[in-house]
Amino acid sequence: MTEIELALERGQRIAPFRGLLFLFWGLILAKCCLAQWAIVTYAIPIDGVVFVWLPSIFFGLVCTVVYARLTLQEFHRAPLTTNLVRGIWLACAVSLGLFASVGVGFGGVAPTLLPAILSVLLGMGYCIHGFLDHRRLFLLCAVGWWIGSGWLFYLNNLDALLWLAAMLIALQVAPTALLYLEGRRQLKANQSRGKSRSTTSSRLA
Repeated sequence: MTEIELALERGQRIAPFRGLLFLFWGLILAKCCLAQWAIVTYAIPIDGVVFVWLPSIFFGLVCTVVYARLTLQEFHRAPLTTNLVRGIWLACAVSLGLFASVGVGFGGVAPTLLPAILSVLLGMGYCIHGFLDHRRLFLLCAVGWWIGSGWLFYLNNLDALLWLAAMLIALQVAPTALLYLEGRRQLKANQSRGKSRSTTSSRLA
């Protein structure tokens, strides 16, 4: 345990936040939830799993793989904490996939409970991510997801999809967009300071 703590301390350098995948997946899942709710509520003769969820998730996975390949070299140079964060979110995604496919497929988990289960997993992911990256906003999001999961477990009906879509926008898309914009502003500020320093150095030379 001590060796792990020392390794984390040595790898404490925090990489710039890049939340494009968070933003992307939040929007995709919110769209799927709203579409599925509309299909069932208004008796639209469409199979939501075939025409909404599967194409959206497949498209999301393709984009995720492409994004991962583009940043593969940086992944190998990333600090230990960044690699742990990626592993944690991958574990959350795999767990949700197992609940949705195996649990629902074999009748062990009711489909209406999936929004609540997703909320619990997202709360866990945001909590660990917040502690590793020292992001208080993520810790607040984790609390929000866990509180929301209690309400979704209580509902346990179709309306849970609407609530989940709203939570995805409020607790994933909005915070991610905020952090991403802050990161972009910080990057531009650092670049401007770097240019001004190089200009000053060239003049002194």
